Parts: sequence; structure tokens; C-alpha cells
Amino acid sequence: MPTLAELENALKRELESDELLDLEGDFYSKVRKLLTELRQNKSELSSIFEERIRKTVEKLFLIRLKKELEHLLRYGEIPKRIIPNEEYHVLINVTKVISIITQLVTEEAKITEEYKNFISKSGFSGKLSLVVFRKTYSKLLIPDKGVLGPFSPGDIAVVPEAVANELKRLQVLDVIAEFEA
Repeated sequence: MPTLAELENALKRELESDELLDLEGDFYSKVRKLLTELRQNKSELSSIFEERIRKTVEKLFLIRLKKELEHLLRYGEIPKRIIPNEEYHVLINVTKVISIITQLVTEEAKITEEYKNFISKSGFSGKLSLVVFRKTYSKLLIPDKGVLGPFSPGDIAVVPEAVANELKRLQVLDVIAEFEA
């Protein structure tokens, strides 16, 4: 089990290095075991050591996590170092979140492009609004374009900005986005 001196030495080495240093896979489980033993001792000295160890390990974890995240964002991979299991699991979860965000951004860009193509083919010009209907609405007569509708709550449509603003004022719909066609 690590001692307070070993923990402070690990923190010092991590602070002095720009690179992420190796740290054994069961490091934090050993620290937890040490903290459990100190907690069971229930002396004032043990409480002081417990608090100091906790703060030292917290600083060490945050410094290492910062280095690991920088590496992950810069190189797109988890550092090829010996890292504790807990840090590895945090990085796996961050990688999953980044993957989901990237997928959503890609899908949004694809939808936006498809939407722009639809608008250009529809013949609409000027300022348009992407809207979602809150209430049922019969039909919209769009000059030179024809009739849109009927609409049910939750329906999504593209309408001229002036129409969207009027129906928004009447609380019939919400504007999701505005753009120029």
C-alpha cells in the first residue's frame, strides 16, 4: 500500500513532467484500502493523514486526467501508458461521449444539407422559418406557392418568416430556426 510520502512523490513527479507518467492499474484501489484502514483507526492523527491523502490523491487524479484528456483530444486515442483502471474507465466514457457528439454533428450537417436542397427545389425565396406546430392548424395559403397543411401538434414545416411570426404571436407554433433561402 502506498504511504503518504509515496503519494506526495507521485504528485510531485506528475507536476514536474509535461508527459503523463505510468501509474499502476490498481493504484486507486490501494489508496482506497489505505483510507479504509485509516478510517477504522479513528485516531486524530489518522484523520489528519486521511484528509491529507485524500487531497493529495484528488490533485494527482485531476492533473493526470487533464493530461489524459489533452492526449485524447489531440491524438484521438487513450494514452498508451500504464494508467489506473479508474482513469481508464473515465477515458472510455469520455470517448463514448465524443463519439456520440461527433455522430450527432455529422447527422445534423447531413440534415441541414438535405434541407437546403429541399428548399432550393421548392422555389421558396427570402426569409424562411423552420417551425414546429403546438396546436392544430387548418391550412396555410402561401402566395405563388399553394397550400400547406393541415397541421397537427408536433408537425414540422418550412414557412415564410412573416407567416411564422404571425402564427408564433398567436401561439400556434414555435420557431426552431430562421434562414435565408
